[in-house]
Amino acid sequence: ASQTRLARAATHVAAPWTRPHIKAAMVDWVALSPHSITYYGGAPTASAMYVLVWGQAIGYAIAFVSIWALVVALLAAAGFGREICGARRGTWALKVAMLMHHGLIAPLAIMGLMEDPAVQAMYRCFGCAEAAQLMNRDNTSPPLAARMLTPITLGYFMGDLLLLSQWNLTKSGAFENMLMLFHHVASLAAWPGAIYFDWVARYVLLMLSYEFTGIWLTTLWLLSTANLKKSVYYVLAGALFTFSFVIMRMIGAIPQLIAMWNAPPWSAEQQNKAQAGGIHRLCWVFSISLVFPHLLNLFWGVKVVKGFAAVICKKKDSKTADGKKAK
Repeated sequence: ASQTRLARAATHVAAPWTRPHIKAAMVDWVALSPHSITYYGGAPTASAMYVLVWGQAIGYAIAFVSIWALVVALLAAAGFGREICGARRGTWALKVAMLMHHGLIAPLAIMGLMEDPAVQAMYRCFGCAEAAQLMNRDNTSPPLAARMLTPITLGYFMGDLLLLSQWNLTKSGAFENMLMLFHHVASLAAWPGAIYFDWVARYVLLMLSYEFTGIWLTTLWLLSTANLKKSVYYVLAGALFTFSFVIMRMIGAIPQLIAMWNAPPWSAEQQNKAQAGGIHRLCWVFSISLVFPHLLNLFWGVKVVKGFAAVICKKKDSKTADGKKAK
């Protein structure tokens, strides 16, 4: 019986891209990308990796900071002072620039995932061993979407760190800010290896798709700071944020974690299977770093659900109180 199940799984996953319902690529990533995503055949060293990937990211960091400066100038020209509804003008501009990044990257990352046979296979068989190996590296399908989008987001991280003084830094949110700071720095250190060596790049693409939740989180900040916390728009944005966070970052993480268990990317055995002699001696570092975002998502997920529940409960309490007053 176990042999029959294995045979069925192998048949189900072995060549998912040959199935009739798998469409051709929706996006021509090579043509769309502002930077080269085909030249990744340089020296297999960490220094060459950072020179190439960070070199691409720096241009996007400059673009991100430039967009922030433009929004600051536009707000000033519109007559807004140094503070807008209690928050600095620079912080508002930063949130607008973040919203632009999230709105660009998230849809493209989701499109990249939808057309990627390895990702489709992983979700269909819920992280089985065969699909897990494809998630580490699929030699039939280079991770072009990840190669395009990762340097852009790394540039955003660089720009965001350069604008640290414009963060909404408060004592109550000090721990969350430290986690975000750690997330940015760790991603800058680990993600270049994923696309340069074509190892676990699809897991990084999944993380880029999580910026979809960032769209609603940033919208919530804008509405809250604009004193629209009691509006229907705030409740709607909160519902979309909570729903997308739970589905994408928490439930959607389960097949990924199972896949990492079935084919650990930090394992020397898995690396040798993919490439004779392994990938790189530091490969285990950027491979095992894939687990930490899921831990952060678990921490933030509990807070997200509690926060949304608190908003809904307040709405119900206020309606009950209004009803009693009317009587």
